[in-house]
Amino acid sequence: MWQCPKCERKFKNTNQDHYCGKIETIDRYISEQTEEVRPILHKIRETIRAAAPEATEKISWQMPTFWQATVAPRGENLIHFAAFKKHISIFPGGEATAVFADRLTEYKTAKGTIQLPLNQPIPYKLIEDITRLRVSEVNEKSRPSEKLYEYEAVIQSADKGGAYVAFPYDLRAEFGKGRVKVRATFDGESYYGNIVNMGVKNDDGSVCYIIGIRKDIRIKIGKQPDDTIHVTVRERSN
Repeated sequence: MWQCPKCERKFKNTNQDHYCGKIETIDRYISEQTEEVRPILHKIRETIRAAAPEATEKISWQMPTFWQATVAPRGENLIHFAAFKKHISIFPGGEATAVFADRLTEYKTAKGTIQLPLNQPIPYKLIEDITRLRVSEVNEKSRPSEKLYEYEAVIQSADKGGAYVAFPYDLRAEFGKGRVKVRATFDGESYYGNIVNMGVKNDDGSVCYIIGIRKDIRIKIGKQPDDTIHVTVRERSN
């Protein structure tokens, strides 16, 4: 471990890039950055603010942070962002990197962290969408618990290399509609999608409602068509 002689913070890497001073507001944090980076940070801040209008700004872990209430007096951090020498990192939490995996292939990621190089255009729309996801997650925690559907399912093949699992309940009886936005997990891997009618039929001729399971998720969990997986499903609002 390396300890900065100025602020005495400890880091895994020697001479880790960081800010030593005590920062209490996002305005102060941005003002301490280089002239080239400040406009980018302002726009990231504005992008997050527009996507999370009810969130509160604060500094947490010495980074600009947006915090939102759940069930009073509780709340949680929606997203952090921070400037580094060659990139800006955003920290939305572990599930966001999984949900937006197909849009993050150009960026270095770790669980809960996304690095946006300063020599490339900053993906503000992606930041907006990630923030909206986090707001949705927090809002779901603010509502009474919704019904959890949990079952084992066999992955079925679909056209063009796709795959899906069946939702083994009467969708209209459960939700009163024929298409439902859901937050699902497949062997623990999160997926935000929909239960839909794609023309698949059950053995008795009734409609088989399905949930698609992306290729990247199948790779992560090491499962392919004809394999059995554990599925959980909850309805989501957006």
